[in-house]
Amino acid sequence: MELERRQGDRAHLDKTFRAAHSLKGAAAMVGLGPIAEFTHGIEAVLEKIRTGGLAVDSDIITTLLESRDHLAAMVEGEAANSPIPGSGHLSQRLAALLASTGKANKPPDEPPPAAPAPKPAPEPGPIPAPPTASRPPEASAPPAAESAPPKKPKRARKPKPKAPKVAASQAMAAEPTAEVVAGETLYRIRFAPGPDVLKRGVNLLGVFDELRELGTLEVQADIEAVPTLDDFDPERNYLSWTSSLRTSIEPERLDDVFLFVVEDGAIGVERRLADGSFEPVETPLLKLPKGTPVATPPSDVSRPRPAPAAVAPASVPNGVAPVPRPSEPANGEATPKAAPARAHGRIRVDAQQLDDLVGLAGELAVISDNLQGLREVKSASPWGSALEALLRVSREIRDTTLDLRMVPVDELFSRFPRFVRDQADRTGKEIELRIDGQETRLDRTIVERLADPMIHLIRNAVDHALETPEERAAAGKSRVGRITLSAGHEGDRVAIKVEDDGRGLDRERIVKKGVERGLIPPNTPPDDPRVVSLIFEPGFSTRDQVSDMSGRGVGLDVVRDSVRALRGSLSVESAPGRGTSFTFRLPLTLALIDGLLIETGGGRYVVPLAQVEECVALGGVQQALSSGRPCVTVRGELVPTVSLRGLFGIDGPPPPRQELLLTRHSGRRVGVAVDRLNGRVQAVIQSLGEGLHGLGRFSGATILGDGTVSLILDLAALVSESRVAENASRHKPPAGVRVENVR
Repeated sequence: MELERRQGDRAHLDKTFRAAHSLKGAAAMVGLGPIAEFTHGIEAVLEKIRTGGLAVDSDIITTLLESRDHLAAMVEGEAANSPIPGSGHLSQRLAALLASTGKANKPPDEPPPAAPAPKPAPEPGPIPAPPTASRPPEASAPPAAESAPPKKPKRARKPKPKAPKVAASQAMAAEPTAEVVAGETLYRIRFAPGPDVLKRGVNLLGVFDELRELGTLEVQADIEAVPTLDDFDPERNYLSWTSSLRTSIEPERLDDVFLFVVEDGAIGVERRLADGSFEPVETPLLKLPKGTPVATPPSDVSRPRPAPAAVAPASVPNGVAPVPRPSEPANGEATPKAAPARAHGRIRVDAQQLDDLVGLAGELAVISDNLQGLREVKSASPWGSALEALLRVSREIRDTTLDLRMVPVDELFSRFPRFVRDQADRTGKEIELRIDGQETRLDRTIVERLADPMIHLIRNAVDHALETPEERAAAGKSRVGRITLSAGHEGDRVAIKVEDDGRGLDRERIVKKGVERGLIPPNTPPDDPRVVSLIFEPGFSTRDQVSDMSGRGVGLDVVRDSVRALRGSLSVESAPGRGTSFTFRLPLTLALIDGLLIETGGGRYVVPLAQVEECVALGGVQQALSSGRPCVTVRGELVPTVSLRGLFGIDGPPPPRQELLLTRHSGRRVGVAVDRLNGRVQAVIQSLGEGLHGLGRFSGATILGDGTVSLILDLAALVSESRVAENASRHKPPAGVRVENVR
């Protein structure tokens, strides 16, 4: 999809091509022939795009996307021991794209074309190693033939005083033994891969195999950075190579050889001129300004180490001869060895183990909070500093472990560009997807469970909200509709918004459907606050006909319930002709909350602090009735109230002084009356379990510091439940009267 949008970006195109090439090579390496063959078709199309033989259009991108999907299914099938064959239909479509350029597809296992035969020249041999103070003359001889028995290593001799000292990194200055004939060029190549190249599964010897196909190749290996066995890391690369290539190719052809390793290290290429001097080579991939010395190994690969007493001649396959390590000092003292530089590694951790760790860290924080009460005990005063340290360390452990669960919202957003593109193709609409704030971090569990709700909202935006290009043009809008996904922090919560610039909610049609279903009384005005909430009713839809995308009334009620299960809220804003936005407001984490411990009817409950705007004494405000509903006046504002004792069916009179928790519901302030407040607590949230998921008024449970279990209240669900009960009793028909919906 990025190729469709960034057609002039050669670097991105090369990156995509390298991905396909790496997959093909890796599949062939481990014997997955069908995957390698299918991927070759994808790679061939990308190669034609790279060479300018194929222009990117929507059909090509669709074919590549569908091929990518099938490739993923093939890989998953192999992992599950249920192989899936390549798609003949997609292979034909890929071949048709190649045929349109006049070049047929080539099977992946077809041997590469042979390099042009060079004119007669002296038989090439390995580049002679430069003499060094620590290497005897015998070590510079060519390797023995494979049939000859290996020679016994000879003892090192002291170097002659007048012997020149040449560093191993200067080895590429040595002249090749082969002569260059007419029509050929001699390239001098220094290849120093990065230390982590092997971890990506790159076959470094494959680079030399490709170079050898281009002409006559001579190679030397530089092993000066190889540490002793104690410091050796088998997953780390320590080698670099110096090569001379005699060939008739143009330098740009080298780009294909180093395409997959150029990002992992340093590569320098020089070309010998007619006068015998060398000049740097510059290609689209290997850009080396003139005057720049040929690349040397990265600094974190080379590190000093003591050299052995002697370096014996060795026979190395493929004509790769080792270059000696730096010489030992004349006084016999070994060069000090630096500690190996270790990059910050990553390990895989089971998600359940991580959740258990977070739960334990939260319990530690709760216990340390409870222990702070000991500071008020005179006999415990000597332990005051220890209690402070315990509180600080436990909170740091809590924050660190919670941070381990946090992931960027981009893990959620990145799956939707493809989804929007497919929906746009299906509906014939032109849609642009914008993403903002994808670096915002959120609890991993929340990110995983938000995928389905957001898919519902995006599908509704495509099907209901956005107009066709013709309708938008007639309304004076751009033909291209826009859907925007954004994320950001709002206090201690994260707000995720799904917004479109479509036609907005049709309130009159919503009212009509609501009256037909008996959800609202007749003559309800379109601007009534209850109208918007109707779209979240189960089975509610304004569509008269069912399509493959919508019309069944399944979706927005699921969205609302999913957000509530995450202890979040959902709000809607809409303007006719300008669009609609849905906003999720979610906690940063599901593992631990700050809450208020309240008491009602002898039971203790925890209320998430994020749901409470303010606490006021119910005896200190004026109580009244509004439309038969209990209300109080808080600083001149009339606030409807809900009694927790009434909802829980608790008998007996309330205490003389009650507390009122002020929260927001559907944009309005609502008060929840409780018997008393017992202070602020930290709570580690535990799931209620499979059998109790239907208790919407509770979002979980926690164990308090004294070991008792307390349920966690969801104020939004309590207020919503109270209003549903009020509406049901208000519209309840008299006994013996039958009510029917008239359509």
